[in-house]
Amino acid sequence: MLKQLLLAATVTGLTLAGPVFGHAKLRSSSPAAGARLQIAPKSLTLSFNEDVRLAVLTLSSGGKNIPLLLERGAQAAPQVTVKLPVLVIGKYQVAWSALSPDDGHVSKGTFSFEVVGAAGSGAAPAAPAAASAAPAVTAH
Repeated sequence: MLKQLLLAATVTGLTLAGPVFGHAKLRSSSPAAGARLQIAPKSLTLSFNEDVRLAVLTLSSGGKNIPLLLERGAQAAPQVTVKLPVLVIGKYQVAWSALSPDDGHVSKGTFSFEVVGAAGSGAAPAAPAAASAAPAVTAH
């Protein structure tokens, strides 16, 4: 009986403490990690497993940062969408850092996508822009 009580208390404690030990994880992005797009995206969307506030979001190509407007006063949410400037054919790297307001932990990661242009231009066929690829993510 005592073993069952201790087991129940342990399971309950771990269940309640679970969110405290977790970090925000990037579930998907649009464009997806590794996507090869025929048409340049007009926005970038990051979807997380919990509410976050983006601390850093950078987009770069060829070693040069591309300015993005990140709304610093936005409320924490599981999905963040940022309007992109007009992108030309090329490879783009996204780096993000997100703060979980519930536990104060910061998660960050990177991924890339490529704008290859129209299929008739001799470029390789593009993959769909919808998201589900697993981007590289590190939690700190």
